[in-house]
Amino acid sequence: MDIVDTPAKRVATVNGYRHGRVPRPVREQQLLDVAEEQFATRGYDGASIEEIARLAGVTRPIVYDHFGDKEGVYLACLRRARGELEELILVATASARTPREMLEHGTGAYFEFVERRGQGWTVLFSGAGLTGPAAEEVALLRFATVARIRDLVAAIAPGADTVSIEAFAHAISGSAEQVAKWWRANPGLTREQVVAQQCAFAWSGLRELLPEEKR
Repeated sequence: MDIVDTPAKRVATVNGYRHGRVPRPVREQQLLDVAEEQFATRGYDGASIEEIARLAGVTRPIVYDHFGDKEGVYLACLRRARGELEELILVATASARTPREMLEHGTGAYFEFVERRGQGWTVLFSGAGLTGPAAEEVALLRFATVARIRDLVAAIAPGADTVSIEAFAHAISGSAEQVAKWWRANPGLTREQVVAQQCAFAWSGLRELLPEEKR
């Protein structure tokens, strides 16, 4: 968003559209960009509709019209970020020729997201302390990502039992999250180093699910 201050008023453009003429889908993405930054830097409790609206150059009713309330904005940020993460992983693993390549490509895509979309990753994994239906959706979104991993593992290890596949998918998801937190606390490490560490750990588990000829 480009902001131009004039003596009379502040005029904003969003992707080339002047204030008052911004298409709804473009405005929605702009609001999510602003909200994601606020949630990532201030946390859920510290972010506010008023500040999101101010930074976006709109009034609070416009934010409410798009998302309903702060929970709605937060969930929309989660849906967008998680969709991007899952798409990256699925596209990366589609070109894999072996189980080891699938693991390496998928892990590489995950940490590319952490590096390139740090704010989105923070929103996904920082936790907002929500309750009720909102908390249930947060859990469902996270388990949906685990289900994507489960399906990838099941495709290359058709002989493995479903309980082991499910457990491994959760283990991979959880360990990748923790390694990402470790990386962000140690920014001197390269993405390649972090991917290698995660793959070394994960491969020891994945190979046990594979038939002998694929190990």
